Amino acid sequence: MAYDDLPLGTPDTAPSPPPDRPASSASRWVIAAAAVIVVGGGLYFWWLTRMPAQPASPAPTTATDVAVGSRRPSPQPLELPALNTSDTFVRELIAGLSRHPQLARWLATKQLVSAAVLTVEQIGDGKTPAAPLKVLRPDMRLMIMGADTGRIDPASYVRWESNVAALTSVRPSEAAQVYVNLKPLFDEAYVALGHADGNFDTSLVRAVRMLKETPEPNEEPVLMRRPAYFEHTDAALRSLRPVQKQFLLIGGERRGRVRAWLAAFADALELKIG
Repeated sequence: MAYDDLPLGTPDTAPSPPPDRPASSASRWVIAAAAVIVVGGGLYFWWLTRMPAQPASPAPTTATDVAVGSRRPSPQPLELPALNTSDTFVRELIAGLSRHPQLARWLATKQLVSAAVLTVEQIGDGKTPAAPLKVLRPDMRLMIMGADTGRIDPASYVRWESNVAALTSVRPSEAAQVYVNLKPLFDEAYVALGHADGNFDTSLVRAVRMLKETPEPNEEPVLMRRPAYFEHTDAALRSLRPVQKQFLLIGGERRGRVRAWLAAFADALELKIG
Protein backbone atom coordinates (compact mmCIF):
# COMPACT_ATOMS: atom_id res chain seq x y z
CA MET A 1 0.00 0.00 0.00
CA ALA A 2 1.26 3.46 -0.88
CA TYR A 3 2.19 5.86 1.87
CA ASP A 4 1.08 9.43 2.14
CA ASP A 5 0.59 12.21 4.72
CA LEU A 6 -1.13 12.16 8.08
CA PRO A 7 -4.64 10.67 8.27
CA LEU A 8 -7.46 12.97 7.31
CA GLY A 9 -10.06 14.15 9.82
CA THR A 10 -13.66 13.25 9.09
CA PRO A 11 -15.91 16.37 9.05
CA ASP A 12 -18.96 15.99 11.25
CA THR A 13 -21.11 18.27 9.16
CA ALA A 14 -19.66 17.74 5.73
CA PRO A 15 -22.27 16.96 3.09
CA SER A 16 -19.60 15.98 0.59
CA PRO A 17 -18.46 12.35 0.12
CA PRO A 18 -15.11 11.25 1.56
CA PRO A 19 -12.00 11.58 -0.64
CA ASP A 20 -11.35 8.91 -3.25
CA ARG A 21 -8.06 7.83 -1.65
CA PRO A 22 -8.15 6.80 2.03
CA ALA A 23 -4.73 8.28 2.70
CA SER A 24 -4.51 11.37 0.53
CA SER A 25 -1.94 14.12 1.02
CA ALA A 26 -3.76 16.08 3.68
CA SER A 27 -1.65 19.14 4.29
CA ARG A 28 -2.35 20.39 0.78
CA TRP A 29 -5.84 21.27 2.04
CA VAL A 30 -4.40 23.84 4.46
CA ILE A 31 -3.01 25.93 1.61
CA ALA A 32 -5.86 25.25 -0.77
CA ALA A 33 -8.38 26.20 1.87
CA ALA A 34 -6.82 29.61 2.30
CA ALA A 35 -6.74 30.12 -1.46
CA VAL A 36 -10.46 29.37 -1.72
CA ILE A 37 -11.28 31.96 0.94
CA VAL A 38 -9.80 34.69 -1.29
CA VAL A 39 -10.00 33.19 -4.74
CA GLY A 40 -11.71 36.36 -5.94
CA GLY A 41 -8.82 38.62 -4.84
CA GLY A 42 -8.51 41.75 -7.00
CA LEU A 43 -12.02 41.23 -8.38
CA TYR A 44 -13.12 44.56 -6.97
CA PHE A 45 -11.26 46.55 -9.62
CA TRP A 46 -12.46 44.26 -12.42
CA TRP A 47 -16.02 44.55 -11.26
CA LEU A 48 -16.06 48.35 -10.88
CA THR A 49 -15.73 48.74 -14.66
CA ARG A 50 -18.78 46.51 -15.20
CA MET A 51 -21.28 47.88 -12.68
CA PRO A 52 -24.92 47.96 -13.85
CA ALA A 53 -26.56 51.35 -14.20
CA GLN A 54 -29.05 50.72 -11.39
CA PRO A 55 -27.73 47.84 -9.26
CA ALA A 56 -29.65 46.43 -6.35
CA SER A 57 -28.30 47.06 -2.88
CA PRO A 58 -26.77 44.04 -1.13
CA ALA A 59 -28.38 42.56 1.92
CA PRO A 60 -27.10 44.12 5.16
CA THR A 61 -24.42 42.17 6.93
CA THR A 62 -22.89 42.27 10.38
CA ALA A 63 -19.15 42.00 10.92
CA THR A 64 -17.91 39.95 13.84
CA ASP A 65 -15.15 41.49 15.93
CA VAL A 66 -15.07 44.66 13.81
CA ALA A 67 -15.17 48.07 15.46
CA VAL A 68 -17.72 50.67 14.35
CA GLY A 69 -16.15 53.13 11.92
CA SER A 70 -13.29 50.77 11.12
CA ARG A 71 -11.13 50.49 8.01
CA ARG A 72 -13.06 47.41 6.93
CA PRO A 73 -14.28 47.88 3.35
CA SER A 74 -17.93 48.80 2.89
CA PRO A 75 -19.97 46.51 0.60
CA GLN A 76 -20.34 47.93 -2.89
CA PRO A 77 -23.71 47.85 -4.73
CA LEU A 78 -23.76 44.45 -6.41
CA GLU A 79 -26.72 42.33 -7.42
CA LEU A 80 -25.91 38.79 -6.28
CA PRO A 81 -27.52 35.63 -7.61
CA ALA A 82 -29.14 33.03 -5.38
CA LEU A 83 -26.66 30.81 -3.56
CA ASN A 84 -27.68 27.63 -5.35
CA THR A 85 -27.26 29.27 -8.77
CA SER A 86 -24.14 31.32 -8.03
CA ASP A 87 -21.52 29.04 -9.59
CA THR A 88 -21.66 30.58 -13.07
CA PHE A 89 -21.51 34.07 -11.58
CA VAL A 90 -18.49 33.18 -9.46
CA ARG A 91 -16.73 31.38 -12.33
CA GLU A 92 -17.15 34.28 -14.74
CA LEU A 93 -15.85 36.83 -12.26
CA ILE A 94 -12.82 34.81 -11.24
CA ALA A 95 -12.01 33.65 -14.78
CA GLY A 96 -11.77 37.29 -15.80
CA LEU A 97 -9.37 37.95 -12.96
CA SER A 98 -6.87 35.08 -12.84
CA ARG A 99 -5.61 32.27 -15.07
CA HIS A 100 -3.82 30.44 -12.31
CA PRO A 101 -4.18 26.68 -12.98
CA GLN A 102 -5.03 25.87 -9.38
CA LEU A 103 -7.92 28.30 -9.44
CA ALA A 104 -9.10 26.90 -12.77
CA ARG A 105 -9.18 23.40 -11.29
CA TRP A 106 -11.28 24.56 -8.37
CA LEU A 107 -13.63 26.56 -10.60
CA ALA A 108 -14.52 23.38 -12.47
CA THR A 109 -16.25 22.05 -9.32
CA LYS A 110 -19.81 22.73 -8.15
CA GLN A 111 -21.28 24.70 -5.25
CA LEU A 112 -18.20 26.90 -4.99
CA VAL A 113 -19.37 29.19 -2.19
CA SER A 114 -20.70 26.34 -0.08
CA ALA A 115 -17.47 24.39 -0.56
CA ALA A 116 -15.44 27.42 0.54
CA VAL A 117 -17.58 27.86 3.65
CA LEU A 118 -17.29 24.17 4.54
CA THR A 119 -13.52 24.33 4.03
CA VAL A 120 -13.09 27.25 6.42
CA GLU A 121 -15.46 25.73 8.97
CA GLN A 122 -13.55 22.44 9.04
CA ILE A 123 -10.21 24.21 9.48
CA GLY A 124 -11.68 26.18 12.39
CA ASP A 125 -12.75 22.87 13.92
CA GLY A 126 -9.18 21.56 13.59
CA LYS A 127 -10.09 19.14 10.79
CA THR A 128 -8.67 18.76 7.30
CA PRO A 129 -11.08 19.74 4.50
CA ALA A 130 -10.20 16.89 2.17
CA ALA A 131 -13.63 16.37 0.61
CA PRO A 132 -14.48 19.92 -0.53
CA LEU A 133 -10.98 20.49 -1.95
CA LYS A 134 -10.02 17.08 -3.25
CA VAL A 135 -9.51 18.41 -6.80
CA LEU A 136 -6.53 20.42 -5.56
CA ARG A 137 -4.51 17.46 -4.33
CA PRO A 138 -0.96 17.45 -5.76
CA ASP A 139 0.13 14.55 -7.91
CA MET A 140 3.35 13.94 -5.98
CA ARG A 141 3.18 11.98 -2.72
CA LEU A 142 5.04 12.74 0.49
CA MET A 143 8.50 11.20 0.84
CA ILE A 144 10.80 10.96 3.86
CA MET A 145 14.58 10.64 4.15
CA GLY A 146 14.56 7.12 5.53
CA ALA A 147 12.95 3.73 5.23
CA ASP A 148 10.58 3.86 8.20
CA THR A 149 11.47 7.10 10.02
CA GLY A 150 12.99 10.35 8.83
CA ARG A 151 12.59 13.99 7.99
CA ILE A 152 10.62 15.09 4.96
CA ASP A 153 12.47 14.84 1.67
CA PRO A 154 13.03 18.48 0.56
CA ALA A 155 11.69 17.57 -2.88
CA SER A 156 8.30 16.93 -1.30
CA TYR A 157 7.90 20.58 -0.34
CA VAL A 158 7.61 21.51 -4.02
CA ARG A 159 4.10 20.03 -3.89
CA TRP A 160 2.84 23.05 -1.95
CA GLU A 161 4.38 25.83 -4.06
CA SER A 162 1.59 26.22 -6.61
CA ASN A 163 -1.06 26.56 -3.91
CA VAL A 164 1.03 28.98 -1.85
CA ALA A 165 1.81 31.02 -4.96
CA ALA A 166 -1.87 31.16 -5.87
CA LEU A 167 -2.70 32.54 -2.44
CA THR A 168 0.09 35.07 -2.14
CA SER A 169 -0.41 36.41 -5.67
CA VAL A 170 -3.59 38.09 -4.41
CA ARG A 171 -3.43 41.38 -2.54
CA PRO A 172 -5.06 40.89 0.89
CA SER A 173 -6.75 44.31 0.75
CA GLU A 174 -8.40 43.51 -2.58
CA ALA A 175 -9.45 40.09 -1.32
CA ALA A 176 -11.07 41.78 1.70
CA GLN A 177 -13.14 44.05 -0.54
CA VAL A 178 -14.32 41.09 -2.61
CA TYR A 179 -15.18 39.13 0.52
CA VAL A 180 -17.31 41.99 1.88
CA ASN A 181 -19.11 42.33 -1.46
CA LEU A 182 -19.92 38.60 -1.61
CA LYS A 183 -20.52 38.14 2.11
CA PRO A 184 -24.30 37.63 1.85
CA LEU A 185 -23.64 34.40 -0.07
CA PHE A 186 -21.06 33.25 2.47
CA ASP A 187 -23.45 34.03 5.31
CA GLU A 188 -26.27 32.08 3.66
CA ALA A 189 -24.06 29.02 3.20
CA TYR A 190 -22.89 29.39 6.80
CA VAL A 191 -26.51 29.31 8.03
CA ALA A 192 -27.04 26.13 5.99
CA LEU A 193 -24.34 24.48 8.12
CA GLY A 194 -26.44 25.09 11.21
CA HIS A 195 -25.22 28.49 12.40
CA ALA A 196 -28.28 30.57 13.15
CA ASP A 197 -26.30 33.79 13.62
CA GLY A 198 -25.36 33.64 9.93
CA ASN A 199 -22.13 35.61 10.27
CA PHE A 200 -19.33 33.90 8.39
CA ASP A 201 -16.79 36.29 9.93
CA THR A 202 -16.97 34.06 13.00
CA SER A 203 -15.80 31.04 11.04
CA LEU A 204 -13.01 33.01 9.37
CA VAL A 205 -11.68 34.12 12.75
CA ARG A 206 -11.66 30.55 14.07
CA ALA A 207 -9.86 29.19 11.00
CA VAL A 208 -7.15 31.85 10.97
CA ARG A 209 -6.59 31.39 14.71
CA MET A 210 -6.26 27.63 14.27
CA LEU A 211 -3.40 28.05 11.80
CA LYS A 212 -1.81 30.97 13.63
CA GLU A 213 -1.67 28.97 16.86
CA THR A 214 0.14 26.06 15.24
CA PRO A 215 3.49 25.93 17.09
CA GLU A 216 6.64 26.48 15.06
CA PRO A 217 9.11 23.63 15.72
CA ASN A 218 12.80 24.36 16.25
CA GLU A 219 13.69 21.88 13.52
CA GLU A 220 11.93 20.03 10.75
CA PRO A 221 9.60 17.34 12.16
CA VAL A 222 10.56 13.68 11.98
CA LEU A 223 7.88 11.38 10.58
CA MET A 224 7.32 7.68 10.92
CA ARG A 225 5.46 5.38 8.57
CA ARG A 226 2.12 3.96 9.58
CA PRO A 227 -0.15 1.78 7.47
CA ALA A 228 -1.11 4.09 4.57
CA TYR A 229 -0.02 7.36 6.22
CA PHE A 230 2.71 9.17 8.15
CA GLU A 231 2.71 10.38 11.75
CA HIS A 232 4.89 12.72 13.78
CA THR A 233 7.37 10.99 16.10
CA ASP A 234 7.25 13.93 18.55
CA ALA A 235 4.47 13.33 21.09
CA ALA A 236 3.79 17.06 21.44
CA LEU A 237 3.22 17.39 17.71
CA ARG A 238 1.02 14.30 17.65
CA SER A 239 -1.23 15.95 20.24
CA LEU A 240 -1.99 18.91 17.95
CA ARG A 241 -5.24 19.18 16.05
CA PRO A 242 -5.12 17.29 12.72
CA VAL A 243 -5.04 20.42 10.57
CA GLN A 244 -2.27 21.91 12.70
CA LYS A 245 0.08 18.94 12.60
CA GLN A 246 -0.50 18.66 8.89
CA PHE A 247 0.19 22.38 8.45
CA LEU A 248 3.67 21.60 9.74
CA LEU A 249 4.27 19.41 6.69
CA ILE A 250 4.35 22.26 4.16
CA GLY A 251 7.72 23.58 5.34
CA GLY A 252 8.70 26.58 7.44
CA GLU A 253 9.20 29.03 4.60
CA ARG A 254 5.78 28.37 3.11
CA ARG A 255 4.12 28.45 6.52
CA GLY A 256 5.57 31.92 7.00
CA ARG A 257 4.16 33.13 3.70
CA VAL A 258 0.72 31.73 4.44
CA ARG A 259 0.63 33.16 7.95
CA ALA A 260 1.72 36.60 6.73
CA TRP A 261 -0.97 36.63 4.07
CA LEU A 262 -3.71 35.52 6.45
CA ALA A 263 -2.64 38.14 8.99
CA ALA A 264 -2.86 40.88 6.35
CA PHE A 265 -6.25 39.62 5.16
CA ALA A 266 -7.65 39.56 8.69
CA ASP A 267 -6.21 43.01 9.36
CA ALA A 268 -7.89 44.41 6.23
CA LEU A 269 -11.21 43.13 7.59
CA GLU A 270 -10.31 44.25 11.13
CA LEU A 271 -11.05 40.80 12.50
CA LYS A 272 -9.67 40.24 16.00
CA ILE A 273 -7.52 37.16 15.62
CA GLY A 274 -5.58 37.63 18.86
